[in-house]
Amino acid sequence: MEVVLVAEVPDFFTVEEAARILRLSRSTMYRLVRLYLETGGREGIPVLMLGGQYRIARSTLEELAGGPVHLPEVAKPAAVVELGGRRPVDGDRTRARKHSRAAGSTASSDQLGFPLT
Repeated sequence: MEVVLVAEVPDFFTVEEAARILRLSRSTMYRLVRLYLETGGREGIPVLMLGGQYRIARSTLEELAGGPVHLPEVAKPAAVVELGGRRPVDGDRTRARKHSRAAGSTASSDQLGFPLT
C-alpha cells in the first residue's frame, strides 16, 4: 500500500478531516458542530459556513490539540488488476451448490443456498 503525504496543512478543514485529526468519529464531530451552532458558540467546536459548507479553522484545531496539527496519512487505493476478459470464480461455494442439487439435497439446504453438513 502506497502512502500519499500532503506537503502543506490547509487553513481550513472539512468536518471529516477535522474528525480524523482529532481522532473522533464523523458523527461525534458533526454533533459538536451542531452543538456550537445551537448554543451560539458557548459549547461545541467552532465552525464557519463557507460556500454553504462547514469548515473548521486550523487555528481552532491547534488550540484544541495544544500545538501544530498534522494531516493523517491517506492510503491510496490498491491498483486494479486486469483479468483479461475472464470473470472471477467463486469456486468452492459454486461447486458445492451444484453438487448438492445433483445429489438431491433437502429443502432447507436449497433455501440457505449452501449444503448442510
